[in-house]
Amino acid sequence: MDEPCKAFKQRVKAAIANPTLQIALDGNAERRKAVRLASYQSLPEGFEAVRAQARAIRQETIQHLDPYLAQFCERLQANGMIVHHAADAHAAQRIVLEIVQAHGARTVVKSKTMVGEEVHINRALEEAGINAVETDLGEYIVQLRHEPPAHIITPAVHLRREDVAQLFHEELGMPYTTDVKVMTDTARRVLRSAFLKAGVGITGVNLGVAQSGTLVLCSNEGNARMCTTLPPVHIALMGVERLVPTLADMAVILRLLSRSATGQKLTNYVSLIQSPRKKGDEDGAIERHVILLDNGRLRIAQGEMNGMLQCIRCGACLNICPVFREIGGHAYGSVYPGPIGALVSSAFFGIGEYGHLAKASSLCGACAEVCPVGVDFPTLLLRTRDEYIQQAPLPLIWRMGMKVYGWMAARSWAFHLAEKMGAWGMRLLPHYQGWVKWLPSLASAWTASRDFPPFAGKPFHERMKSGISAKYLPPKPLKLADNMPPSDPISVQTGTAQPLLERFTQEWQNLGGEFFSAPSQALPEVVLAWLKEQGIQEMLAWREEASEDTVLRETLLLLKRAGVTLREPFRHPAGEEYTLDAGLSGATCALADSGTLVVPGGGERILQASLMAPIHLAVLNAEHIHATMSEWLSGEGSELVINNPNTVLISGPSRTADIEMTLTIGMHGPERVVIFCYT
Repeated sequence: MDEPCKAFKQRVKAAIANPTLQIALDGNAERRKAVRLASYQSLPEGFEAVRAQARAIRQETIQHLDPYLAQFCERLQANGMIVHHAADAHAAQRIVLEIVQAHGARTVVKSKTMVGEEVHINRALEEAGINAVETDLGEYIVQLRHEPPAHIITPAVHLRREDVAQLFHEELGMPYTTDVKVMTDTARRVLRSAFLKAGVGITGVNLGVAQSGTLVLCSNEGNARMCTTLPPVHIALMGVERLVPTLADMAVILRLLSRSATGQKLTNYVSLIQSPRKKGDEDGAIERHVILLDNGRLRIAQGEMNGMLQCIRCGACLNICPVFREIGGHAYGSVYPGPIGALVSSAFFGIGEYGHLAKASSLCGACAEVCPVGVDFPTLLLRTRDEYIQQAPLPLIWRMGMKVYGWMAARSWAFHLAEKMGAWGMRLLPHYQGWVKWLPSLASAWTASRDFPPFAGKPFHERMKSGISAKYLPPKPLKLADNMPPSDPISVQTGTAQPLLERFTQEWQNLGGEFFSAPSQALPEVVLAWLKEQGIQEMLAWREEASEDTVLRETLLLLKRAGVTLREPFRHPAGEEYTLDAGLSGATCALADSGTLVVPGGGERILQASLMAPIHLAVLNAEHIHATMSEWLSGEGSELVINNPNTVLISGPSRTADIEMTLTIGMHGPERVVIFCYT
C-alpha cells in the first residue's frame, strides 16, 4: 500500500474515533438536508427542471471553454480590469505577491476562496512577511487554529462552541463565554480593524459572466463586499472553468447555488462587479486584478473527465455523502474533500498522491442525486479508480483475488455456487439485528466501522422466478416534510399569482428585514421620525444628486434641514477607527421571489452606505418590484449591471452560522436592514 493511502487510513481511524467530530458531522448532515429540501420546494418548476437547465449551461460552457474564456478576458479588459493567467499554483502565488508588494501593502484581507486554498496563497504571503487575514468567520477560526478548512462551505464544522470560546479567549483576549453572539461580535470588532488598514483585498469568484465580463461573488457575512469595496486594490482568484455564457445563465445557476449550499433562495449578498472605481465614484477599489488559474483545468476540459469541471462548489455532495459524514474534511488530506474532492484532488494534484480518495466512496450515487448541475459522480469516480489502479497496482493478494472473482463472474455455474457457499458461510458469523458485525481477514476493514449486510439466502434471479416479496421492494420516494414551506406562489412565466408587493414584503420579513410603507409625499417625514425614535443623528448616505428618485432626494434634503449629519465615506488610508450609526441608500428595484433589494454603486451612490453601519435604511419605489431575477435581467437589469461598476443584491441583514451552525444576525454587514417603501 502506498504511503498517501496509509496516511489517509490513519486519519480515517482517528476521525471515526473522535466522538465530538461525529456529533458535529451528524448535525451538519441532517440540518443541511432539511434546509436543502425545503428550499427546493420553493422552485415553481421543480428541482429537476431547473437542474436540467443548469446542467445544460455548465456542459455548454465546459465543452466550449476556450472561446468563452477568450470572450471573458476581452470583456474584463474592456471593463478596465487587469487580467493575469496563472498556469499553476506557483504562478498564482508569484502574481499575487507582485501585486501586493508593488502597492506596499503589509496587511491583506481575504474572503473565502477555494482557489486561494488550492494554491496556498496564505502561506506564500506569510513567507513574504505579509499579514494575510481571513475574514469569513469560519475561515478566521481555522486560521487562528493553524488548520485548513474542514468543509468548503462551513470551514469550522468540526468544532464545538466550547472550542471556539477557548480559542477566542486565548487568541483575542475575549472573556470566556459560549454565547455565540458574543463570539461573533468579538470577531467582527477585531476584523473591522483589519478591513480599515488593509491595502489589498483578495476574494474568490463564484461565477464569471463571459458575455459581460462580470464577476459574481456570493456571501452571507458581508466580508466579500468589504474586501472588494474598502481596500484600494482588489485581487480576484478564479478557476478558468467558473464561467457562464450570459447574465441570464447566471440567474439560473444562482437559483440553485444558494439552495444547495445553505438552503437559501439567494445568499444575503450577491455582488455583481463590473469594473474598478471610475472617475467621480465615491468608493470601490481603484484597481481590480483577475487571476485566472489553470492548474490542469484546460487539459481536463478536453478529456473524458471534464464532467467534474461542471461543479459550482455548493458543497451538497459533501453533506449527503455517507463517507464524508463519518470522516469529515480533514481526513481527506486535501483542500477539496468529499466526492468532488476525490475527483479534483486527483486531477489537479496528481493521481499518485490523491487517487486513493476515489476509493473512499460507496458509489451509492447520493452525490449525483443532489448535485444541482448533474455531475455524474459514480462514473467519474470509477474512472479515477481505474486510473489509480493502473498507476498504483494492488497488492498481490488483491490482484489474485480479483482474477479469481473475474473467472467466477464469467461462468454462471461457478458464480451461483459461490453465492450459495457465501450465504451458508454468513450463518457462521456473529449477527445483530440481521447485520453481520464482524468479517475475517482482509474483509475486516469493512466491519471495523460499519456492519455488513448478509448474503441473501436465494440469489436474485431465483427470487424473481417466485416473485419478489415486499421485503425487497424498492423504498418509497422521499417526500418533503409536512411542515416545509409550500411551493413559491409566483409563477416564473407571469409573476401574477400573488401581488408582487405583498409577496416581496412576505419574503423580506421572513429574512429578518424590516418594512414600512407610506405614500410618496409622506415618506420623508416617516424616515425622519424613525431616525429620531432610534436616536440616530449622523449617518452615511447617498448624495441627493445620486438618484433619479425624487422621493429619495426629498428625504435627504429633509434630513439635512433637520440637522442630521451626513458623513463622508471611509477613504483608505485612514485611522483604524471609523464608526457609523446608520447608512441610507436607494434601491433601483426589488425581486419578489427571493426578497432581494437591488442596490447599484458608482458615482455618488455610495456602496458603503449599505455595508458599513449596523443599520441600513433603503428607499424603494413599490412600482419597481420584479417577480424574479430572470425577469429583471431580461428587461432593464442587464443594462444596469453592465453600466455600473458594482451592483449588489441584498437579501436581508448579514448573517453567519459558522459556530455550531447557530444562526447569528449581523456579522460584517448590517444587523438591521429597514425598507421604506412608497406607493
